[in-house]
Amino acid sequence: MRKLRIGIVDLVSRGQTRTLYARLMHANLASIMPQVLAVWCEELGHDVRLICYTGFEDLSEQLPKDIDILFLGSFSQAAQLSYAVSNLFRQRGVVTVLGGPHARCYPQDAQKYFDYVLGFTDKETVRAVLEECRPHRPLGKRLSAARQPTTLPGVRERWKFIEPILAAAPTIKIVPMLGSLGCPYTCSFCIDSVIPYQPLGFDVMKEDLRFLLTKIKRPRVAWHDPNFGVRFEDYMEAIESAVPQGSIDFIAESSLSLLSEPHLKRLQKNSFKAILPGVES
Repeated sequence: MRKLRIGIVDLVSRGQTRTLYARLMHANLASIMPQVLAVWCEELGHDVRLICYTGFEDLSEQLPKDIDILFLGSFSQAAQLSYAVSNLFRQRGVVTVLGGPHARCYPQDAQKYFDYVLGFTDKETVRAVLEECRPHRPLGKRLSAARQPTTLPGVRERWKFIEPILAAAPTIKIVPMLGSLGCPYTCSFCIDSVIPYQPLGFDVMKEDLRFLLTKIKRPRVAWHDPNFGVRFEDYMEAIESAVPQGSIDFIAESSLSLLSEPHLKRLQKNSFKAILPGVES
């Protein structure tokens, strides 16, 4: 495989903004998978540049130049922007790839604007795209792994890509982490309900928490799990054994059924400062 120049763009915002909330929080809404993708591409021997577009940057200046292939990660709110960026780069002869929630939810539409549209993405899926790396017109090529990855690069491996994004956050700086994929529930309204629940490695989680204490005085961690703490005792024991109590502040999503009074007390003891409760069925 030839060495490629790869650009990766995480579209947090759908366009320019100057709101106070966006200034404080958009850099903290960076997705994990673009960072994972950057690590995988480097491990496969390529040159990588990752940017996170928060709405405050001049996107025309920020977009990577002189690249062979461009990966974009986008929610549906930013789909039109992702289509426009893809069109711009395809006119320059660059191969474009879309991943993320919009690619999973609306792949047929995205195929009209990208050379590749990715569903479940593991390292082998990325390898297949990079080995072929050619235009697909008029409809892009859909690729998907058979299942979600069983392991992902942790914070230590992603740090070179996390650190510049945190630098763009003026006061509140939140590190994204992931302890599990999928969901144990079967809610008909949720795209994750058809994905089998699987925890990721607790040893990697503990190593990442210890690593963060060497980089930030009092880190804030946001768990990107759709249902943090399904294996509640295992999660809490991992956190309690990894770092001193109160040394890291946490934010997490959790289903209402998990938020019993004993669980809330233990979360509070371990410096969980915010919980985003979800309703499951």
